[in-house]
This record gives sequence, C-alpha cells and structure tokens, in this order.
Amino acid sequence: MKKKKILLIAVLIMAVFVLSGCSKDVTSAIGTGKFKLEDIFIYPMAGLMWLLAWLSKNIFGVASYGVIIILATIVVRTMAWPIYAKSNDLGLKMKLVEPEAQKIQRKYKDKQDQQSQQRMQMEMMQLYKKYGIGLSGCIMPFIQMPIFIGFYRTISRMPETLKVEGHWLNVFDTTKFLGIDLTLGQEGSSYQKNAVIILAILVGITQVVSLIISQRRQKKLKEEQVSDIPEYRRQQNPNQKQTEMTMNIVMYGMTAMMVVFVLRSPAGLGIYWLIGNIYSTFQSYIGHINSAKRLEYLKNKH
Repeated sequence: MKKKKILLIAVLIMAVFVLSGCSKDVTSAIGTGKFKLEDIFIYPMAGLMWLLAWLSKNIFGVASYGVIIILATIVVRTMAWPIYAKSNDLGLKMKLVEPEAQKIQRKYKDKQDQQSQQRMQMEMMQLYKKYGIGLSGCIMPFIQMPIFIGFYRTISRMPETLKVEGHWLNVFDTTKFLGIDLTLGQEGSSYQKNAVIILAILVGITQVVSLIISQRRQKKLKEEQVSDIPEYRRQQNPNQKQTEMTMNIVMYGMTAMMVVFVLRSPAGLGIYWLIGNIYSTFQSYIGHINSAKRLEYLKNKH
C-alpha cells in the first residue's frame, strides 16, 4: 500500500512538472486573451508580485524585478510551509509504523491463502488508522502544487506582460539583476548567455545537493528508528529498493528537466528555481532539527 502511494505520487509529480513546462501559452501577456483555468492560480501570484513591487517602490523608492522575484519566492514558499510540515509528519508516522508493520508481515509470511491475506490487510489498515495515516495525508504535497505552478507560469509570462504599455504589472524600474536581463534567455550578449548557463548549473547543483541531504537524513532517521531491533530481524521488503530507485529516477529526472527549462526560458525562472532550491534546503534543515522532538511526541501520542 505504501509503495503504491509513493509510486503514484512520483508519477503525478512528474506529470504535473512536464505539463507545466510543455504549456504552449508561455509568451502571452497575463490578462490578455480568453480566461484560462491556470489564470485562477496566476492572478494571485501576479497580485503578490505587484504588491511587493508597490511596497518596495514606496519604501525604498525602487522596484527591481529580480528582487521582487526573490521576495515573492520566499513568501510563497513560507505560505506553503504548513503543508510541508504535514507531509513531514506523514513521513515520521510511516517510520513509526514500520516496525509494527514488519511484525504483521512476519506473522503472515508463510500464510498465502486468501483468508490470511485479508486478515493481514485488515491488521495493516487498523495500524494505519491507529497512527492517523490515510489517503488525505498522502495527497497533502499536491495541495501546494497549484501554488508553485501558478508562480512558475506567472514568471514565464511576465516578459511579454512587461512589454504591454500601461499594464497594471508594468511597475518595475529595472528588469536587470546582477547584469542579467531576467526577461531574456540566452539571446543577447555573451554575458547574458553565459550567465543563463551558470544559472542553470547552479539550479541543478542546488537541487541535487538538496536531494542528497534529504536522503541522508531520512536514512539516518530510519537507522535510529530501528536501532533497537536486532540485525537479523530487520527485514526489507524486496520491492523497497525498486521503489527507492524509481523515486531517485523521478527526482533526478526532474532536476535534469529544471536545468533544461532554465536554459530555454527567461532568466527570471532560473532565479525563481535557484532561490526555491536554497529555501527548500533551509526548510528541510529546520524540519530535520524538529524531527527528533516531533517523532518522540508522535510516539508518546500513540
């Protein structure tokens, strides 16, 4: 059951990522043409950027497109933090469940008849219910997807939006950040082209580093969780390694796509992803610090 949910989540994440990157409506200005479903998510993100630009201009006298992208990314990621915390809780609960789940699996290891398998499924369902693990917890990560996709599409369509004279989003004093024109991709000067390439490399590196750190922390936490179980009793489901391999392929495949998108898109998207990756690493670090206390709390609660 757990493995199927993980695979489903992995496939859906990949599908959403691919669809968001393959959208044909990348260059149209925001608010022009017919109303589309994605506009439901784009307008709040565009409104947030306008508000931050208005505040920046009134407080500091200038509104830099690059600075606003950074600030908006931080605000959006912070807004999604409670969802991340819920997802982290689910991971901790699954680690608490694992030793008891292994006991149930050992109990029915040599009983392959239908009745015994049904009893095992019932006991597993009761175990998940005991720890408050349900389908709603597994779909929590998808609640934040419309937020991130909406922001991604907003940044994608901003270059054309800023060309529209008198547009309500055309409030930035400059679109350059560290000498890079964030409304352009690799076209233009050699500096612009090299800067976008470097930006894409940084996006890839920060994403890979974030994944490696997260995987190592999860492995360490899992080892601590089963440290009191004798080595000979630590059974690993034969499908677990395959599931982990599939997850790695999906995650690293997403990283490769992120790099390709940065190379083929306006530089503003690279800034968005770079800051997002750095923030996610920070978020993971905070979550890791609190995990031990949270795990103990959940253990005592159940």
